[in-house]
Amino acid sequence: MITSHTKSIAIIGDPIEHSLTPRIQNHALQKLGADIVNIALRVTPDDLAIAVRGAQALGFLGLMVTIPHKEKVLLLCDRLDESARLMGAANLLHFQPDGSIVGYSSDGWAAVKSLQEEGATVRDARIAILGGGGAARSLALTFAREGAHEIILLNRTIERAQLIADEVKTLHVPARATTLDKNTLRQVLPEVDLLVNATSIGMHPNHDETPVAQEALAAHLTVYDIVYNPLETRLLREAKSVGARVVDGLGMLIYTNVRAIEICAAQHISAATMREEAMRALASRA
Repeated sequence: MITSHTKSIAIIGDPIEHSLTPRIQNHALQKLGADIVNIALRVTPDDLAIAVRGAQALGFLGLMVTIPHKEKVLLLCDRLDESARLMGAANLLHFQPDGSIVGYSSDGWAAVKSLQEEGATVRDARIAILGGGGAARSLALTFAREGAHEIILLNRTIERAQLIADEVKTLHVPARATTLDKNTLRQVLPEVDLLVNATSIGMHPNHDETPVAQEALAAHLTVYDIVYNPLETRLLREAKSVGARVVDGLGMLIYTNVRAIEICAAQHISAATMREEAMRALASRA
């Protein structure tokens, strides 16, 4: 029950109507008995600053931030956690009692937790990441900090992948960029342990698309797809068929929610409870 004592966290983005966060986070908060609610608010880029300041003035605990605001919110922060400084983006703003705003990036942390949950390790792993956008950058830099042995960035536009590879090298981890195509994948995948799809290829409604042909996949791989709608993408389905370990993208969403409540409310919500609710939500959308 919402009362005059109930605290709020919001997730902001544009668009935001598709977000599962309010449903899964509120379900877990209710199970915990926490007097906190999460709401989704559509905020356009032009209204970002006034929305953040307004939420702070209204006493929100913090804001979860998604596309397209993760980089622009940095300008509204008084301090940045090391994670946000490294990533050059923030997906969480914590409103402090002294009136300051601290920015965090938990996408990479959530990805590592998601992999660990499935028994996959990043330390000393050779990792191929598909994509050259913000998600690829966040994961590459996080994996480098976690002690990856080598990171290979594959993207259709090699210049974008090269920029990320150059950043990874500053963390003293070997990295290289190459073109994302069938021939390169056949050369690269036999020498890596972990394959990560950080593109939107295979996302609803394009269920039949995959960034990697099945014949390039092999049983020695762990294949991680950050897409969670559908939960089992064509990439994961075909990877499973050749005996590879597969990790879906839902865990990344879930652990960003875990982290938001840890930071903003100093409480721990159940990842398992949120996954159960997310599975129900995704089934109802099918």
